[in-house]
Amino acid sequence: MLNVPSIIPAGTSYVRIPRSKSAAMRLILETVQRGSRYWAGGVIPIEKSMRLAEKFAHIYGAASSQSKRSWDKARGRANSTLVVYPEDDQSLTPLKWWLLVTPGEGLVRKEEQLRDGWDKRQRLRWGEQYELVHLQHDRRYGGGRHWTWRLTEQRFQEITAAMLQFVSAHGRAPSAAIGFKTAPLMERSDDLSRLIAAISRMPGFHGIRMQQIELYRVGREVWDKTHRHAYEGWPIDVPYVDKRQPVYHRPQALTLDVLTQISAARQGALDASNKGMKQLLKDPGIKAGKPDPDKSHPEGTPQ
Repeated sequence: MLNVPSIIPAGTSYVRIPRSKSAAMRLILETVQRGSRYWAGGVIPIEKSMRLAEKFAHIYGAASSQSKRSWDKARGRANSTLVVYPEDDQSLTPLKWWLLVTPGEGLVRKEEQLRDGWDKRQRLRWGEQYELVHLQHDRRYGGGRHWTWRLTEQRFQEITAAMLQFVSAHGRAPSAAIGFKTAPLMERSDDLSRLIAAISRMPGFHGIRMQQIELYRVGREVWDKTHRHAYEGWPIDVPYVDKRQPVYHRPQALTLDVLTQISAARQGALDASNKGMKQLLKDPGIKAGKPDPDKSHPEGTPQ
């Protein structure tokens, strides 16, 4: 979840910020599902984001109403949608952005280097971690094709390698060093626990869930072959993304201009704090580590 105030003031920007990473990924998925197969994207400092949004609204019609979009679609013109989300939920900067474009004629096709999300070599990505893919549903669940997120192949292989390393490793828990009777029965599994916690925090889209389940399966299998005692930290459930949850904050959606103001205010407070610390360190006594003679001997202690 974004680290923003619980009460969000109204803004004027047409760009609404999803309430969480999962919500942003869901918004992108549903926009692509509705026909926005072409895309461009990148990362931008938050202070430059309003200018980018205004450019896309003015030149590509990214702020158009639904009725205007329907009118353009009927005449074979491309529609553009801008999705923005902070790269870091806590610092709120920089911002990831994706420009999603439907088929059709338009200036956006000439001005932007658009990639085709339906092409396996040009899939829409969330950094180097996730990619949006068009997968075949199992016949047992109705068949058909659907859009979903999954880990990129490289990232999945990296996590698989880490899983195999941690489940096959042996070592005594810290208690073994201080002589507990149970120490010989305890295996060191802190690295494995941290990895499982990181995997369990991944957004529960179908493609990612299938990879999570496979990682846990591989981990259990290797652990059981290489250890005498069972590992109790495997997740019982692999949650789905809850599509009943709203994409945006309620009752007031967070807009790009308000997000920019929040970030600027926090940066100003941080700059002021750093400035105060620098002024404090200019005190010769503090800088040299010299105690204040009036405070170095509390009342009642020998001098």
